[in-house]
Amino acid sequence: MKKSTFTDTDEGERLAVLHSYDILDSPPEGEYDALTELAAGIGKTPVSMLTFLGKDISFTKSSFGFTQHGLAEIVLPPGFGRKQAHVPIVISDSRKTALELFNGHAEYHFFAGFPVVSPNGFLLGFLCLLGTEPSVLDQQQKRSLKLLSGQVTTLLEGRKKQRVLQQSYRLHREMEKQRALDRVNSDALINTTTDDIWSIDTNLRLVAFNDAFAKKMELLLGSKIYPGSPALFPEKIPADMHQTFSSFFTRALAGESFTESYCRAEKLESGMEIWIELNAHPILQHGKITGAAFFARTITERKLAEIKIKESEANYRMLFDFSPLPKILLDVDTLEILEINRAALRSYGYERHEILGYSMGILLREEEIGVFYESIQHFLGKGEPGKLNPSIHRKKNGELIQGELLLHELVYNGRKCMMAILHDQTEQLQTLSLKSQLANIMENSLNEIYIFDTKSLHFSYANRGALLNIGYRMEELQKLTPYAIKPEFEEAEFRSFIEPLVSEAQEKLIFVTVHERKDGSRYPVKVHLQKMRYEGQPALVAIIIDITETKKTEQQLRELNELLEKSNRELEQFASITAHDLQEPLRMVSGFTSLLKKKYENKLDEKGLQYIHYAMDGSIRMQQMIQDILEYSKAGKELTSMGTFSLTEVLDLVRSDLKKRITEKEARMVFPSQDLQLSGHQNSIYRLFLNLVSNALKFIPANTQPLVRIHVRQDPEKYHFTVEDNGIGIDPENLPQLFQPFNRLHNKQTFAGTGLGLATCKKIVTNHGGDIWVTSTPGEGSQFHFTLPKARAN
Repeated sequence: MKKSTFTDTDEGERLAVLHSYDILDSPPEGEYDALTELAAGIGKTPVSMLTFLGKDISFTKSSFGFTQHGLAEIVLPPGFGRKQAHVPIVISDSRKTALELFNGHAEYHFFAGFPVVSPNGFLLGFLCLLGTEPSVLDQQQKRSLKLLSGQVTTLLEGRKKQRVLQQSYRLHREMEKQRALDRVNSDALINTTTDDIWSIDTNLRLVAFNDAFAKKMELLLGSKIYPGSPALFPEKIPADMHQTFSSFFTRALAGESFTESYCRAEKLESGMEIWIELNAHPILQHGKITGAAFFARTITERKLAEIKIKESEANYRMLFDFSPLPKILLDVDTLEILEINRAALRSYGYERHEILGYSMGILLREEEIGVFYESIQHFLGKGEPGKLNPSIHRKKNGELIQGELLLHELVYNGRKCMMAILHDQTEQLQTLSLKSQLANIMENSLNEIYIFDTKSLHFSYANRGALLNIGYRMEELQKLTPYAIKPEFEEAEFRSFIEPLVSEAQEKLIFVTVHERKDGSRYPVKVHLQKMRYEGQPALVAIIIDITETKKTEQQLRELNELLEKSNRELEQFASITAHDLQEPLRMVSGFTSLLKKKYENKLDEKGLQYIHYAMDGSIRMQQMIQDILEYSKAGKELTSMGTFSLTEVLDLVRSDLKKRITEKEARMVFPSQDLQLSGHQNSIYRLFLNLVSNALKFIPANTQPLVRIHVRQDPEKYHFTVEDNGIGIDPENLPQLFQPFNRLHNKQTFAGTGLGLATCKKIVTNHGGDIWVTSTPGEGSQFHFTLPKARAN
């Protein structure tokens, strides 16, 4: 361990990530020896080491070409570990840079450090190379060493997951102990209750029961019962009770969970009947019903009380609900509407489900809610009816009701409430003049409103919004005509234009034009023009909407669409080029790893061979991911070469390419017998079916013969395809994100894949003008649906 010069504004978070791997404050570990030896081979240097950076010290966990004693004397170069160290550090010849690489080790002149970075971007350490002679690294070596430093992070992540699994196992053991204790406590509780608890098997024989059930059955039968005794005793109980219990047992053994109340034939001394509440549940083992459990308790007092309450509530409900006066029951603290009768629903225009549970504020204007609440509180505790002065209420359709409320304080279901009875005084009270309201709306509208005479065409009226925008005063505007503010019109042209309205051949005209303000500036408008009467004379009313901002927005939208199309093209090109470039270093890593295995297979122990397997497996999976990225980036590019092709030809090719997997799994494939002519890009549609059928063969439970069906139906415009399997199914909560790129629902040990297959399918279907979705039942299978237009979509 030696001093480290690492400084970083996120030092605390970085150290937390580093400590999560549990690699500090410990001696070197053999797990990393294969990596350092491979790094030395790639860099062609005699020495390689793996170093992690703590807060003030560095920890060397593995080295190649160093003794333990020599390793302890190493001091890292100046600047090693700073923020710019997220990129490789290469010193070809320390003598030319006037740097002393290591105290007491003047023989080392070449140094290279490749950063080890956590998945969330924090620098953990370096994979270092040391050489006694000056040297350089070509691009191929640098790529390989970068990938090798990435394998260190992969190894660290694997160790962390293993520790989490071990902790989960310990927690599982503790939970099992707690469950055993809970079972003991449960047994004690069951045998101390006076309620009956028992279970039966599918042959209607008793399996287990508590003491209370055993005692009652002994009294009924005159003898003790044992596990295995019959659960039905037709000779000991009345026929109707035997039929009732037989029905209960049949329902539970059929898989139904239910709660039923019934009355026993026995009578109490008072002559009152005995009521029992029975809870029944099927017993499942490995998905199969093996019996049923029952719980029965006496609820006679509760049942009689419920009957009385229902009778009382029925009487109250009839008086309340059929009253001709509108009545509302409110919670005095929250103003929640607890009940409302039919007359009130008619008055306010609501259905019962639209208003129950809402606040009284739904029926009041916003400014009156606070006043209403204070008035309600004022009446509390007085013990006598009250009256609220006439206020304005609001119907569902927005109409207003004016009236007074009569209030009665009461308790309902344990809550303090007010019964409010509405006395509608709308017709008796003075209302605002409709003409005045319309005039106020017109005057204060932000849209321009003009009225002009049909003969002289002079303006008679303009609202405040029009005067503010056009720049004229009213007396100035009344001397003008509409064609004076519409530069493109002369009088004769304008009269001809409005003639269909004047002659009433048309009801209205809607058009877009330009208006000119008093200061000469112009602005685009949309005009709604219609004929009506104003002050007893025929007139034309023009409602003007300033569309300046709309025009700007349309232009901006066109520009943004052009930028988006350009960005999409560049992004697809970048993904394709990047994926191609990534394959070269992967092939190098895979090749060197294969050579390493071939050359040293007889010299490495089992763990060393396992590391090589991990490296090779990671390379293979990365190559598959790159291939899937290439395929995803290409999806849609080929749509310039669309054509017509045979569905049978595509499916035959899919069946041929998957022949080996179909044979290995002994899968049953049911494809449409009907051939269709599809329109689109043939290779894209082939990849679409290949991905969906491949998934149907992949996600299958063990010991299950795969069954894959492809259905097709059509309407005049499109084909509807369904790829159905009998696999493991998909949880409903996972369906929304199923087609997102890199979204995987299972780990790679369970089902291999990169998470790009379904994303590629969605892209292909969307680019062809169709839709894709999925329905699924966990444990039973999935159905992938997609549509394809019969003709190429624009």
